[in-house]
Amino acid sequence: MKKSLAVTAIVAVLSSSASFAQGLSIGDAKADTGQLKLSGAIRSRFLHKDYADPASEGSNNDWKLADIKLVLNYENPNWLASVDTRCYQYESLCDAVFLKDAWVGYKFNDEQRLTVGLQPVEFGYGNLWGNSYYETLLNTVGLEDIHNLGVKYQFKNQDYRLALGFYPQDGGNYKGSSKDSSRYSGNFVTADDLNSGTDLEEKNMWIATAAKKINLNQDYGLKTEIGASYWHSQLDNKISHAEGTRKAWNVFALTELNAWQWLFVAGAQDIDNADRLHPQYSTIGAFDFPYQVANHANFWVNELSYAVKQPIFQMENIKPYISYSQFSKDESTFQDSERLMTGVYFNYKSIGVQGEYIWSKNDPMTGSSGRGLAQGDQNGWNQLFYLSLGYYF
Repeated sequence: MKKSLAVTAIVAVLSSSASFAQGLSIGDAKADTGQLKLSGAIRSRFLHKDYADPASEGSNNDWKLADIKLVLNYENPNWLASVDTRCYQYESLCDAVFLKDAWVGYKFNDEQRLTVGLQPVEFGYGNLWGNSYYETLLNTVGLEDIHNLGVKYQFKNQDYRLALGFYPQDGGNYKGSSKDSSRYSGNFVTADDLNSGTDLEEKNMWIATAAKKINLNQDYGLKTEIGASYWHSQLDNKISHAEGTRKAWNVFALTELNAWQWLFVAGAQDIDNADRLHPQYSTIGAFDFPYQVANHANFWVNELSYAVKQPIFQMENIKPYISYSQFSKDESTFQDSERLMTGVYFNYKSIGVQGEYIWSKNDPMTGSSGRGLAQGDQNGWNQLFYLSLGYYF
């Protein structure tokens, strides 16, 4: 493998941070003709790691361009649409290009909408499970920040949030050097080496989420949102020509006390990949890299964050956080995977800054091999410091 799985961590977290600039727009979203708005980001990065990684996204302790993001949105009183594209630099500019979103939606009213196209799936608390740049282990597993092709109904008011989606297929493979893993989301893919991986295609995904907000103590600003999600899909094994299934669920809660936030997610994944050679794990791919993921596991996420309300020296939207996620595998011979992150993000005018220090074990994003989320290949902790500096428009 010529490039490290660490580069998969160039994850598009602009959506997890604040919007740093207004973008370029034409028209008015409240008018019948609507508003067309172009926004995006150009981001660089610095990284330092304590592990040997000869196939890295570059040398250690260096600055380089990370990615370019362009988003085109449209909205009027009844309709809305979005196209989101990403260009990543591993060895040269735009040597990996993905389409993240391309959807159109209709607003029945202020509480209900229907969207069709390549779009985020609703599984767990929102699309992102926290504020971290690298996101949690479950992003790499393929359960967090996933964008698939389908239709989704959403209902949201002051007390309840419901979402039901049907996705006939994933978002597809784009420009890159891998066989089938050049994509934004962690999907089932064709392994580059079928002797050590699988060849699966996920279809007919039914994904549902329900949540309720509860005010626990209004005087102290104590409130929570609790909910649950379920995922059921069909897996077509292109080698055995048999059909398998994926079943996953989670429960979640976001509790707020004034400026403090605590996010908790717990769940499980159960995959039958109908594969005679590799029945214990399946190949997932994202950001131009395939890797193996255990078929049967429990998982959980904890994140504590604090939103600084007042600017400090013109730095706004300051939020420090600490996040821990674990992927606990059912197979007794498989080693569990863990990721601990602490970081902070803020913006100064149109400049966005996010720094993060990561400790991880059996994590293909930070020094582990492609089997880290399956059998595992180490007992020690790898460490990585990542700093993102970008211009947002």
